Amino acid sequence: MPSARILIIEDERQTVDALRDLFEQHGYETEVALNKQVALAILQERKMDVTIISTTIHENSGIEVLSEIKKLSENLPVIMISSQKSKRVETASLKAGANVFIVKPLDQTFVLQTIENLLEARLAVAAPKKTKAYTKSKK
Repeated sequence: MPSARILIIEDERQTVDALRDLFEQHGYETEVALNKQVALAILQERKMDVTIISTTIHENSGIEVLSEIKKLSENLPVIMISSQKSKRVETASLKAGANVFIVKPLDQTFVLQTIENLLEARLAVAAPKKTKAYTKSKK
């Protein structure tokens, strides 16, 4: 699979460093935004393949950031990450357009598999579907 670009929107330095290291070790390009304004600027300048958003980024909620991102790039796959398990936040994130909701601490294998699944699903949607021509057989 060609190198994909992942935008990490998170203000917790330890999580940013861990995700960036993990993705770069596996051949992904990463961009990091520590706030909503930088995230939106990156998305306006560069094509990203997947976005990871924390449920809280400085003074903004991750769901607010997600809503803004979906206005710019409706089909961009999004993973929401949270430091606390909350069914209310998870449901709100998914309704706002997140594809996946993951609670910290992040399992590296699960995160990588989720990224691969989202990328494959996105490629499958983008690829033209092959149709098989059927001919009526004469008997």
